[in-house]
Amino acid sequence: MSSWGTPSRISSDLYRERTAAEPPVTLRRRECACGKVVTAKQLVQYGACVTCVRTASSQVQEAA
Repeated sequence: MSSWGTPSRISSDLYRERTAAEPPVTLRRRECACGKVVTAKQLVQYGACVTCVRTASSQVQEAA
């Protein structure tokens, strides 16, 4: 006889059920102001796509 008993639903099972309904935030696609489709995570982190961020930083460097 096992001393562990009957396993109950563990927290990882509950987590899988709750998160399976929606794709992760990183996989959701959003449109940048320039029209390029990028990940939502990228827009949250940088506020724009990589191309827009690089263009803006190069314009700031040229102005200085």
